[in-house]
Amino acid sequence: MINYDLSMKKTSKINFDWSAKSIAKILGLALLGVIVLSIVVSLISFSFKTIFSLNQNDFARPHYAKNMMHAESSMARGGGIMPPGNDFSGGVDAEDYEVKNYSGTVRTANLDETCALFEDLKSREEVIFERANRGKNNCDFGFKVFKGEEDAIVEMIQDLDPEHFNANIQSIKRSIEGYDSELDILKKKLFSIEETLESAQNAYDELTELATKKEDVETLATIISSKLELIEKLSRERLNVKERIDRFNANKQRQLDQLDFVFFNINIYEDLILDLEQIKESWHQEIKTLVRNMNDSLQDLSVGLVGFLVRFLQVLIYLGLSVFLLRGAWTGAKVIWRGKRR
Repeated sequence: MINYDLSMKKTSKINFDWSAKSIAKILGLALLGVIVLSIVVSLISFSFKTIFSLNQNDFARPHYAKNMMHAESSMARGGGIMPPGNDFSGGVDAEDYEVKNYSGTVRTANLDETCALFEDLKSREEVIFERANRGKNNCDFGFKVFKGEEDAIVEMIQDLDPEHFNANIQSIKRSIEGYDSELDILKKKLFSIEETLESAQNAYDELTELATKKEDVETLATIISSKLELIEKLSRERLNVKERIDRFNANKQRQLDQLDFVFFNINIYEDLILDLEQIKESWHQEIKTLVRNMNDSLQDLSVGLVGFLVRFLQVLIYLGLSVFLLRGAWTGAKVIWRGKRR
């Protein structure tokens, strides 16, 4: 038989010490816990960043390139539609100032023969060459032909079955009008300078004559000095305006000279079905790529592996330090809380 002694039952009650010393201990422990927890979180975070580090630029570049390609594609789709600008000339005679340009690209299996066709054009009187370049796999030419003599050359280029052959016609009337307007302003300015210079010359001559008669040396010296400064300034400005007029006249004449010619810009490229040189170059590039990839793999398996092990060792050290700090913080917290009691 088991007997329970109810008289031995005691009622327990927890009493907390609300003294300033106890409250200070609690606040100190809380602050210490926050500091230690922050250090541990930082160590662990740095550990994972170290071992799983990736070069962010490797991701940024493809996205950037993709966005640029998308932007360029959008421009290509909509860039051809432009609103009318202020580049239209006045009047109805714009066609009298038309300049015609041909541009084309020819691909041929007989590069030497095709390039020779254009080189032979140099001997023709109606053709004036301004550029002729010859390379290993291409040649290009820039020349002009007297207007009305271009049909035979256009037909020759079309017989070569060009990849593209475009004609561009543009009126230069607005440009000529701009030169005429500037020349008119400069001529008026020159006339005003010359008129001012002549008037100043006459006025100073009269003052000089008057000062000489009165034998006023000081006034005469001042007049002569001012006269020389003004004449020098006006003469320099007149020379500058004349130079600008000559330059505008030369540019205008070059523009007008275009009306007598038709311009050609032709690019010719070698296009072989079986291009041994290109095949050789392709193999050369592929072998270089293979060697580069093998070298990268060997580096990753040697130097890269050592670097990974070093980073992994860093992680272990950081984690061990974190555990040590946590245990030390816990032990310190218990010592602070209990004081000197065991």
